[in-house]
Amino acid sequence: MMESLIFRVLDAQVIHGRADETAISDERGTTSFAQLLHESASLGAGLHHMGIEVGTRVVVDLPARRDLVVAVLALARIGAVPADTADFRLVGSPPVLHAPATEVTWEVLDRAGRVEPHPAPASDPDGYEDLMRAAYGEILATLEAGGTIA
Repeated sequence: MMESLIFRVLDAQVIHGRADETAISDERGTTSFAQLLHESASLGAGLHHMGIEVGTRVVVDLPARRDLVVAVLALARIGAVPADTADFRLVGSPPVLHAPATEVTWEVLDRAGRVEPHPAPASDPDGYEDLMRAAYGEILATLEAGGTIA
């Protein structure tokens, strides 16, 4: 069985010695692979607490590159599916999750998930990796290769 996409893209980088290397560099500063793993796992747990799970469709419309990267990796940890329309929408700057009957800020989602960050799944559902690579191929390929998103 092949390891999940998110494990290969992010967790394996940390495990194989790139924890302190720069994963993101932008006007807000730098983020290491270890920090990115923690941020995306925390956000993933917060999103999961809101009802997003494997196969849940989520609209992601985030202008900031850093926020987009963290959101994509968080959704991959859960197995959520990028979509053009959905009940769950992660939009704006700063990002806000618009969910059925509520709205939750990125900060609240992140804090909620820090208690028990969402782990990488052992494997992905059939076709999931192809779907994510079609939607976010550049982000995934850059990180999987150990590169820096600038």
